[in-house]
Amino acid sequence: MFRRNEDNGIEILASFLIGGIVGAGLALLFAPQSGRKTRSQIRDLAEDATDYASDYARKLKKKVS
Repeated sequence: MFRRNEDNGIEILASFLIGGIVGAGLALLFAPQSGRKTRSQIRDLAEDATDYASDYARKLKKKVS
């Protein structure tokens, strides 16, 4: 029924990081620069997000086990 404090901390941290990634993506979309550079930055951001998500999933899986 109640979650442990460390679970809530992880959720808060994950929410903060995901919000930061979304905010950075929006900033890149609206930045005044060339399309090629913007697409490159979005690609890099997507790779970082994928790495973060896989690391988070791995940690979550380890914690559940």
